[in-house]
Amino acid sequence: MDADRYIPGVDDFKNMYLTIKFEMLKHIKRKRILLTLILAILIPLIFFIVPPLLGQGYADTANGFAASNLGFVNLLIILSGAIFTGDSISGEFENKTGLLLFSTPQRKSSIFTGKYIASLIATWLIVSLYYLITIMEMASIYGASGISVEIAQSFLLALLYSTSVVSIVFLFSSIMKKTITSTLIGFFLLMMILPIITAVFTLAEVDPWFIVTHNADLITNVIGTGNGGGFGPGQGFNLTVFKPDLWSGISVMSAYTVILFLTGMVMADRRKME
Repeated sequence: MDADRYIPGVDDFKNMYLTIKFEMLKHIKRKRILLTLILAILIPLIFFIVPPLLGQGYADTANGFAASNLGFVNLLIILSGAIFTGDSISGEFENKTGLLLFSTPQRKSSIFTGKYIASLIATWLIVSLYYLITIMEMASIYGASGISVEIAQSFLLALLYSTSVVSIVFLFSSIMKKTITSTLIGFFLLMMILPIITAVFTLAEVDPWFIVTHNADLITNVIGTGNGGGFGPGQGFNLTVFKPDLWSGISVMSAYTVILFLTGMVMADRRKME
């Protein structure tokens, strides 16, 4: 009898692990990880292969090369976050699979947390591969000495930004009825709507410090050559009168991560299966 007794904490952790494992297998089976892995490999390879083919040289410094290469990492983070998180909650309601999942002894909070962590792990995996290939290219061109500590800082900021992106999409997945709706709204909010709002505030000479995509510019700015322009979401529309502050940006991205994750969990827990 005691063996069947629910043990808070221990059983929650065990159930969370099973949810993470199941979600990761689902991403693999549906070829989501494969698709994003291909993008994470191809994008940095373009910056390595194309310049010699066109008879062009690389940037004068390793950080200059890294800044150009990593200009697309924001886009990859948003795409990965939307792909891995868009159906995490809404899919259970849309496909009615929640009728089986939510009726188990497993608490909903451990289910939702496991789904969130699985989406985050998958996104982090893609980001890590992108940086690994970029670092290997830098070592090949400039030598190991060209890899600076700023690259590590950029990588940590990219991981932090990934958590805020996943939390945003997780929130929409928790409140939307359709998977495609939550995925597209999360994607376009991060890719277009927030950057446009940033541009409006910038033109009005108001510092958009509180907008998460504006602070994502830190990923390249921290290298020392980023200027807020160039490629990637949050950059194409930004005229860059204001540059995000490092510690303020870290605080904003952390706040988005925690607040929206908790809000999404509460909203998902209150939803009724129709």
